[in-house]
Amino acid sequence: MATSELTVHKLFSTPLLLTTLDDAENINRELLEYFLPKAGAEIGRQLTNLGGWQSSDNFHTLELPAAQRLCKAVTEVVNSATAIYTPGGLVESTVALRMNAWVNVNPPGASNVAHGHAGAFWSAVYYVDDGDAGGDNGGELFLHDPRGLLPAMHDPLLRFRIEGCITAGYTEKVTPQSGLLVIFPSWLLHAVDPFHGTRPRVSVAFNFGTPGV
Repeated sequence: MATSELTVHKLFSTPLLLTTLDDAENINRELLEYFLPKAGAEIGRQLTNLGGWQSSDNFHTLELPAAQRLCKAVTEVVNSATAIYTPGGLVESTVALRMNAWVNVNPPGASNVAHGHAGAFWSAVYYVDDGDAGGDNGGELFLHDPRGLLPAMHDPLLRFRIEGCITAGYTEKVTPQSGLLVIFPSWLLHAVDPFHGTRPRVSVAFNFGTPGV
């Protein structure tokens, strides 16, 4: 190469946080025992979900030990990834983010259309039971490039030969695993493809925003 050393800057990165909860087995067992009977007996909400059951968004207020432990764990991860911008640079955030959360129970055939979560800063999903999602069973979480299809419209065969940029203009997917926590910006469009697993795919969804918004 007849130039000096090449420097590559990856502009406008979108954070995606993934972690597994240490106490996942106990939390998941308690949540399944509590919510699966409700999904069979109560009428749920219908928002972005096509089929399946969705609870009201008061999960974080339940006096259920597993729910409180999960909310505490998710809040700690979100707070660790949040800062306040000042003229002197980024400083640790002291803002108590407002939370709301709900449970999704997706039986075979259920899915979620592409959507974002208006009015929030961070959103998250925690998998209580993956239901054997992934592969031919579907039920995976798809995250859409926020720039849309623009990078792919000129020639779908072209890709950026830069690490971390190969899916520009397309989608990334996360395969659910029981105990996995996924956190992403609330403006990031996401969807769940039709699920055809062997048992219900159960998750808890979260939103975090500033108070008063």
